[in-house]
Amino acid sequence: MKKNVLFILAIVFLCACRQSDLAATDDAIIVDSAESVCEDKTLMSAIFEVSNVISLETSDSCLLGEIEKIIKRDGVIYVKSRNMPLTLFDEEGKFMHTVGKIGEGPEDYSMLVDFDIKDGKIYVQTIKKIQVYDPNGKWIETIPVELNVSGMRLVDDKILLFALGDEHVIHLLDETGQKVKSLLERNQALRLSRSISFIKYGGCFLFPMGRSNDLLAYTLENGAFKRMSYLSSEQLSNEQEATLIENNPKYRQELENRGCFDGLLTDNTHVMVPFIKKGDVTLWVKNINTSQTRAYKLSALENDLTFSSVYSFFLDNIESDTAFLTYVTPYRLKEYLDEAKGKGESPCVEKLCEAVDRTKDEGNPILIEYKIKD
Repeated sequence: MKKNVLFILAIVFLCACRQSDLAATDDAIIVDSAESVCEDKTLMSAIFEVSNVISLETSDSCLLGEIEKIIKRDGVIYVKSRNMPLTLFDEEGKFMHTVGKIGEGPEDYSMLVDFDIKDGKIYVQTIKKIQVYDPNGKWIETIPVELNVSGMRLVDDKILLFALGDEHVIHLLDETGQKVKSLLERNQALRLSRSISFIKYGGCFLFPMGRSNDLLAYTLENGAFKRMSYLSSEQLSNEQEATLIENNPKYRQELENRGCFDGLLTDNTHVMVPFIKKGDVTLWVKNINTSQTRAYKLSALENDLTFSSVYSFFLDNIESDTAFLTYVTPYRLKEYLDEAKGKGESPCVEKLCEAVDRTKDEGNPILIEYKIKD
């Protein structure tokens, strides 16, 4: 009996240790109690500055389908589009090459689930494995992964994975694919997949835990996990969201009534956090280096930069290491510019018109890089 009691206590102790890895911290991205929200009409040119406009080359070799994810890193643009191999462009938008090919061969990938880049090597997550290629798209090796993976991020000498169908949704692997750690027990709220599962923020990578206020952070300094939050004020937790989903068929409306999040956007200097409540969206903007914070009602913003929807500036499937990014099809941008004639001139209208003139109406997207003004 005594041995059984000791065994049970040992199990409880081990479980407590695992939970302590994710102990809640005071690390909130935004201290929202200290800031007021600007509800006055505000031109987006007062907040953002377009730094670059890139027309992606269009040809039979690189005609893209529906865009699923774009990463711009070290001057190279990597594009994941539906039913296409990973396609690379240089920083001026010129087509470089594709990476591997979609197929069943030992050097192919049957499905382009996700990708990441490290030290020039390109890692393509496909079913049950990661294919590794050199910068020119030549196959190097295969890393076996026995998980149903939805998202991947390379961090130093580790691989972060978001997986469905397993007891846990987050897995840390070494470079050979061996599991180092698994955490976050699966619940209904954690089934939400995003195009970019792990977002770089300062010295860590963040995994949004559903649409709740909770974030899982993997810190680069010590390779440890901790729990963070978007806002410092009390908001819906992941556990509360999971309970809400299980017990309420109309949970989506309830989520927005109580307040929820749709991820965050970052570059090397700023972070933006949209907070949704009762049909209104508050955009929180923070300088990562100085912690200076501002907030705007999204409905009060007017896009005088590209004249498209304000929401088009906050896409969650695109990332750059030096700026925020958005994209638009050439014919749509042409329509926006035509409709805006006489309404005032965009500070970047010349760049936009030049990009439209260089691109076919049905061509590949035009990328727009922008920075936040301080």
